[in-house]
Amino acid sequence: MKSGQVRNLRTGLMVADQVLIADSFWVRFRGLLGRSFLAPGEGLWLKPCQQVHMFGMQFPLSIWFLDKTDHVCALIDELSPWKTSPRIANAISILEFPAGWGKATGTRLGDELVWEKISNQQFFYSDS
Repeated sequence: MKSGQVRNLRTGLMVADQVLIADSFWVRFRGLLGRSFLAPGEGLWLKPCQQVHMFGMQFPLSIWFLDKTDHVCALIDELSPWKTSPRIANAISILEFPAGWGKATGTRLGDELVWEKISNQQFFYSDS
């Protein structure tokens, strides 16, 4: 599994230092089910993805929709358990963070995010 960091180019801020890329069917399917929280700086990047559901989740999330150039094209800063996000047609991926993370990091629509790989890092989630 790929883990890394995500930086906001507009602010220069590292918005997350532990992000897992969920780019296979089973990892996307499992998502964050079974977890009771995400710590600040933890996230899951669902690729490809245009919509998420929160069925079975125990905590709210901040949902960031990204277009093909990794610009934030929609942001829901608190999606509650048992809710479904809208489908965003021009999104190709979604980042999931702790609720309120958009406000906490000053991230807004149009911001460009970049992935920075981390090598040999223990991650909060595994597919085993």
